Amino acid sequence: MLITGGTVVCGDGEIIPHGEVVIEGSRIVRVGDARSGRRRHDRVIDASGRFVLPGLIDTHVHFGGGDYDPLWESVPLGLQALRSLEAAQRSLLAGCTTVRSAGAQNHLDVDVRDAIRTGVAWGPRVLASGRGITHTGGHAHEFAIEADGPGEIRKAVRSLVGRGVDSIKLFGVSAGVATAGADIGAEGFGAEEIAAAVNEASRLHRLVQVHSIGLQATRNAISAGVLAVDHGHFLDEEICSTMVERNVCLVPTFGPTYYYTEVRVAEPWRIARSDQVRPAHIESFKLALATGVRIVMGSDLGYASRMKNGENALELAQMVKHGMEPEDAVYSATHRAAELLGLASHVGSLRPGKLADLLVVDGDPLLDIGVLSTKICLVMREGVVYREDDSGNTFFQ
Repeated sequence: MLITGGTVVCGDGEIIPHGEVVIEGSRIVRVGDARSGRRRHDRVIDASGRFVLPGLIDTHVHFGGGDYDPLWESVPLGLQALRSLEAAQRSLLAGCTTVRSAGAQNHLDVDVRDAIRTGVAWGPRVLASGRGITHTGGHAHEFAIEADGPGEIRKAVRSLVGRGVDSIKLFGVSAGVATAGADIGAEGFGAEEIAAAVNEASRLHRLVQVHSIGLQATRNAISAGVLAVDHGHFLDEEICSTMVERNVCLVPTFGPTYYYTEVRVAEPWRIARSDQVRPAHIESFKLALATGVRIVMGSDLGYASRMKNGENALELAQMVKHGMEPEDAVYSATHRAAELLGLASHVGSLRPGKLADLLVVDGDPLLDIGVLSTKICLVMREGVVYREDDSGNTFFQ
């Protein structure tokens, strides 16, 4: 397959104004200037006037059970699984060829991942976290494994690895906006407990993802050796400098606070709690940007956020709204996200030998990030076209 004539945004800094991407099977075999003359290809896609870029990577999603419904606990498990799959598929059609599930009830994300991997169903590449871990009564205790102290936490990590997770989600690092009745800035796990999870996960070759709102909780997480802080609503100059020194990323997750404070569709208590933290969240993001902290895209859609699966690119628009350059936002969702997830040798940039995960967009996302929400023309994962609007929204070519 040949995609030719468009501006190719390679995802790692290089931009080819009139370029082409050649794909054989599931992989890219050439990226460069568009060549003239007739050549034999099974299929040629003319991307003239459009932009070609790597598939987006959302490092923080919740599709377990589908889009959030306060009544999801009463839905039969089989229906929950089908809703989970359909929600994950919407992220793929929205341009996210890779997603990391940041926790799901009943390990639904693990089962959806396996269905996609084995060809039972189609969808994005999924890194799954299963139920995740919290402390007794902590954030997400409704479905997460409750564990207290380093010993119990190590056992919980082993249990999750036994269930087949790719990433260990630590919900219990701090309270959350969605933790009813808890002090939003309260700590959860201490540094020793977080370190137990980080060390055990590392020993078993698994990623770690932390939910951290308050400043001291973030200090605890960074001292324990995490690679990224998800949320980070309350940061100061000292912690941002530490993040730069230790190469710790920030995954700001504006989606939920945007929905709670601006769309205002949630329960009154969620809206009130979010109103408290939204200004600090924005200022912390701006401080991280100014300090040079590496920012990685993660939307936190689904679960209780009211942000729908498939609205992933709204997160990029929020980051740009609060001071990030559109080009940097694109990189936060491509090569930089791939690096955080340990996938940079396979995806995140358009280079020969890498998997053919890519988008064609009818507009310039480096100038207007909004086109990633409204003008995606083609979505490809591993050489298979899942969305092609120009030919009647066809799939699986």
